[in-house]
Amino acid sequence: MIKVEIEKTHETSQGLGVGNVYLGIDYGSKRIGLSYADDLGMAFPLPAAIDEELAARFEHIHREITRLRVTHLILGYPLSLEGEKTKKCYEVDDFAEELKKRFHLPIELIDEGLTSQAADSINHHKKPKNAHERTQQRKSGERDSRAAAILLQDYLNSKGIGQSTDL
Repeated sequence: MIKVEIEKTHETSQGLGVGNVYLGIDYGSKRIGLSYADDLGMAFPLPAAIDEELAARFEHIHREITRLRVTHLILGYPLSLEGEKTKKCYEVDDFAEELKKRFHLPIELIDEGLTSQAADSINHHKKPKNAHERTQQRKSGERDSRAAAILLQDYLNSKGIGQSTDL
């Protein structure tokens, strides 16, 4: 009988293993979309931080970082279509500095180019029937978290995370 030992290095994206856990962040002045992924390379949306007060939004982010045992923060950076800094970039710069101070985790900025529009097209089956539904969807932060998942997936793909050449 052959005995095979398998080294257990990563259990799940719930932070139980020793692999990397990424938190994707789509910053907005009213809502902050969140997503997560691990080294398996699949991004998933999380509930958005939609509290009125910025401090409460940071607390929401802190809870997710702790719960998932996040190791890296991936923050969307709203460059123009020409690749230039926009006014919103300066707001994101300030937000990134605050994230660094509070959580002491590595932060990478990634061009979020049109992720919100892509998030809209992904859930076309959930298209709001009227203005009230559109407002409710926007307020829930669902679109923001889908955008965060798209930008995180773009990041993972660009780094080859989760892409195995072994079949």
